[in-house]
Amino acid sequence: MANIMNINRRTFLRGAGGVALSLPLLECMANNAKSETPKRLLALYVGHGFALQGDWNWYPKLVDGRMQFGKSMAAFNPLAKRITVLNGLEHPQCVSAGGHSTADSFLTGSNPAAAVKSPSLDQIAAMTHGHKTRYPSLVLGNEGGLGGEGRSNTLSYNQFGRGIPSTNNLRGLYNAMFNSDPALQKKQRQRLSKDQRRVDRVLESYREMKRQLGRDDSRKLEHYMQALRDVEKEIERMELWGETPKPQVPADGLALNASVKDPAAFIRTMYNLIYLAFKTDSTRYATYMLQSMNSSKWDNIPIALGLGVTHHLLAHNAVQGGAHLEKLGKYDKFQADLLAEFVTKLADTPEGEGTMLDNTIVLYGSSNSQTHVNTNYPMMLVGGEKLGLKQGAFHDFGKNAPPLSNLYLTLINALDVAAEQFSDSNGTTSRILA
Repeated sequence: MANIMNINRRTFLRGAGGVALSLPLLECMANNAKSETPKRLLALYVGHGFALQGDWNWYPKLVDGRMQFGKSMAAFNPLAKRITVLNGLEHPQCVSAGGHSTADSFLTGSNPAAAVKSPSLDQIAAMTHGHKTRYPSLVLGNEGGLGGEGRSNTLSYNQFGRGIPSTNNLRGLYNAMFNSDPALQKKQRQRLSKDQRRVDRVLESYREMKRQLGRDDSRKLEHYMQALRDVEKEIERMELWGETPKPQVPADGLALNASVKDPAAFIRTMYNLIYLAFKTDSTRYATYMLQSMNSSKWDNIPIALGLGVTHHLLAHNAVQGGAHLEKLGKYDKFQADLLAEFVTKLADTPEGEGTMLDNTIVLYGSSNSQTHVNTNYPMMLVGGEKLGLKQGAFHDFGKNAPPLSNLYLTLINALDVAAEQFSDSNGTTSRILA
């Protein structure tokens, strides 16, 4: 991690939210957090790429120097001054990766087949500031889980470069963040206690086993045990936060039973939960995989929308243009309309000297410019003006584009992480800064 960032060791979170903190330190940090305006990140991903031609082009046109979005992204026209669109960026390590593999690397910059992988953008932020909130980060995905290597269902990777399973359990998310039912909390305490006993048993076995292993095997085991200690610290952290009352947020209006059978209701509810998590400062970092590169019920959503084939095939066929391109554009519109609705809610919510959107960076994009082409990622940034971002521009980086990791390093710094490098970055992207 030393080559990725330099941070105070006491605030370093070992993994997907684990932290070694005493209660007095936690209380001190919580008090400090109350006096600051949160700086947030939400990263969103759609696999297989977008429609990039004609009237359904995901990219905007420049009209009198201003961005004007076409049919698929029209919902963002009222927000154009709050948006930056980027053309030409990519992860150099991933250009030659498998055609379905680059969801794994979207927020890490690492080739999925690499022996050493970087943590994801959101987790680096959580390692620094995640102790300030009940949940260091939310890892979300419509399909849930990990998927397989090269076929990821998650955008988030811990400090070892290992995937963090995403959740698609709407009711479980609500209960974890906002449900203070005594019976539910008792079950959570019992589960934490049981998990701690399991960790204790493994640690006892580890001490006995370590005495019997050679140096190489012992080193491998130590790496595994470091991850186990992270689990132990996460249990400790959740026990401490269990003494802090949850925010009171009624479930009215939340479609917590929504499923893939009503994809718009499901995605809208997930966005509403992210909004409530940000508004109550339950977390400041979230990732949400809207569309993986896997065959699943979610890949079939375009069929339910009347577009005829799976999303994978939509993206394949779109290169032929015509009606095929229009169908992909209509699916892009489905996603864009829901996202614009969420972003507008952030923009309409006062916070500090501005709005929630001023203090939140929303990153939206894909790791394909068209199906299986791992170059020239379509990328959009929304909000974050109070974090130093300059919005309202379309940046085309051309043939000499820097690595996408430069953009991510810039965003990490905007989130008050004093990093000097991220993955394969070689600088920052100053043109997006005010």
